[in-house]
Amino acid sequence: MTSDPISISLAPLVPYMDPDKSAEDTARKLHQKAAGEPAQTSSPKMNQRKAVGIDLGTTFSAVAHIDAYGKPQIIPNAESERITPSVILFDGSNVIVGTTAKNNAVAEPEKIVDFIKREMGKPKEQFHREFGGKVYSAEELSALILKKLKLDTEKYLKQPITDAVITVPAYFNDAERTATITAGQLAGFNVLQIINEPTAAALAYGLDKLNEDQTVFVFDLGGGTFDVTIMRIQGQHINMIATNGDHRLGGKDWDDIIVNHMAEEFDRRHGENPLLDLQSYQALHTRALSAKIQLSSRDQSAVVHHHNGKSVKLEITRNEFERRSQHLVEKCKTICEMVMQEANMTWDDIDKILLVGGMTRMPMVRTLVSQLTKAPVIDDVNPDEAVAKGASIQAILSLLEEEKVSGEQVLPTDTRDQFVGREGGLIQVTNITSHTLGVVLWDEVHLEEYVFPMIRKMTAIPARARNSFGTAMSNMQRAVVRVVEGESTLPGECTPLGICDVELPAFLPKGSPVELTYEYNANQVLEVSVEASGNRAKVSIERNTGLAPNEVAQAAANLGSLRVA
Repeated sequence: MTSDPISISLAPLVPYMDPDKSAEDTARKLHQKAAGEPAQTSSPKMNQRKAVGIDLGTTFSAVAHIDAYGKPQIIPNAESERITPSVILFDGSNVIVGTTAKNNAVAEPEKIVDFIKREMGKPKEQFHREFGGKVYSAEELSALILKKLKLDTEKYLKQPITDAVITVPAYFNDAERTATITAGQLAGFNVLQIINEPTAAALAYGLDKLNEDQTVFVFDLGGGTFDVTIMRIQGQHINMIATNGDHRLGGKDWDDIIVNHMAEEFDRRHGENPLLDLQSYQALHTRALSAKIQLSSRDQSAVVHHHNGKSVKLEITRNEFERRSQHLVEKCKTICEMVMQEANMTWDDIDKILLVGGMTRMPMVRTLVSQLTKAPVIDDVNPDEAVAKGASIQAILSLLEEEKVSGEQVLPTDTRDQFVGREGGLIQVTNITSHTLGVVLWDEVHLEEYVFPMIRKMTAIPARARNSFGTAMSNMQRAVVRVVEGESTLPGECTPLGICDVELPAFLPKGSPVELTYEYNANQVLEVSVEASGNRAKVSIERNTGLAPNEVAQAAANLGSLRVA
């Protein structure tokens, strides 16, 4: 069709009002299991299955399982460490993940990959690393970290492990969540669910406190991401009330304060920038990290850096470090205040503060929290381990839900009794959407595009919304549904998730109703279906982020040729 408005970048759908229907259905919670379960592995189904929870972190990752007494326990890696550095070293066909890789960052920086979590969801054109003539996406690199965790877990538990719940920041978007699921599958996991990190932390804390109704403010500041989430523990229910965050704010930004301070001093004294050399940068970053940790328990620290035969010793005090980092603390404060406004709550409504992530050990972060609220800080949860432990609890809950649907028992009786036997039955966890999901429409009056919200932020998930729109012109042969994520009504200010290209029946008049349905499953991954003139079809989103479906097989082949340790 030559005059199709799509050809000039206009949305193919316009608002449609059926007098018998509301223009916007209220998104509602689904009672059935979320559609789109991850593909099962090809191995035959076992009578009993062991599931684990994984905290896939920016700087460190951890794995936990539920022991015979129904308690979450961290699984140490092959090096007997409770947390594993999320650092990868490529050495030919061998891949080393963890402390050894981290320790070699200075000696062989060109072989090192770190901070991968910040790149999740990006297509290969935007982010990739090349080793041995092969190009690796963020999903593939994350899969190598997960593969290391899987191997170490199986060695420790002395049994094959396929089922896992993997955590993500609450503020991760659709692309980042989809990429995390793909990474898990590439690593050989059946990803039972993606769960928000603050929700997992609340589970770890609240498992033994379900008889104490309370509102918990989860302050999660890790190595690369920051989330704040308000959770309500009431009876057998743990409900997310509101969430906000910045997935590019974390410990690395505090490291960079010291790195840049030293680089400026080095340039001032010697007229050279040590950051221009990759090996020098890795060495300086390692020393900056050590100094940052020292400044959490000491009033000052010294950083000594050598570069091109020259050296600088820099004394930095805690007061100076906090002054230089004040803009980062202010970012955290702003996000905390935003989430309170979104929840329509005051700090007096908060009963407890749960600090998660290694960065919450910094005195400046503790001071910020004490300035915001007088609510007591929970001290009996390890900030490095809470997320993984909570994910392991969710893994059991996910398998129990599977048992209810299938009627087949897959958990050991002792494990099941520890959870099903609790008063009131299973723990119920309700998350909310962290972003608004919309569709781009064409406004015929103002001759411009705008975003119509289908599922709004803070809607309980799983969620479903259905609305009617009209074709922009007569005899439209195809409709291109442009799916976006974000809070703005301007398409340019939202994140494009992808498109759904749908064939329409012939000879439809202008304004013919097209029913569009958004279904947001428990992993916060979107599925779309379209109905026109009685023809209903579930259509896949051609996502312009992460690995394309036709790239996944090649990615699996690339990883299969590597030996991970």
